[in-house]
Amino acid sequence: MGASAREIEQQIKETRERMDEKLGALESRAASGPLRYAKIAAIVVGATAVAGAGFMVWRKTRRPTLRDRLDRLSPDALRALADELAARLQKPLPSVRVTVNGKSQERGTLWVILRKVAPAIVGTASTALLERVARPQNERGRKTSARASSG
Repeated sequence: MGASAREIEQQIKETRERMDEKLGALESRAASGPLRYAKIAAIVVGATAVAGAGFMVWRKTRRPTLRDRLDRLSPDALRALADELAARLQKPLPSVRVTVNGKSQERGTLWVILRKVAPAIVGTASTALLERVARPQNERGRKTSARASSG
């Protein structure tokens, strides 16, 4: 009977240890549940704050469309805008003079082009002339005795 009482005590002790382990695991699970939900809630709040700040920056930097600007105007302001637009459209157009088979006092297109191109042509020609005059005699293209014997 003594051996069986020790065995029973040993079994009771082992059972208590296993129950303590299981209770510890259950307690840690119960404690980690709210912590996990708190982390998830913090992430959601942070993401919402970042998205809200991004939206506010986007709204401030985005140029409103014509429709948005017109939607914000009051009916009186829209009427004033329409009246101003009508007044602008009623202004006379600039006058145009057309001459048919008549001589115009203005110079033709060829003359305008010539006046713009002539300075460049004169400058190029004068540079070429000065270069030709300033170049030494043997470099002007005449054959010298050294060139004649080698060529």
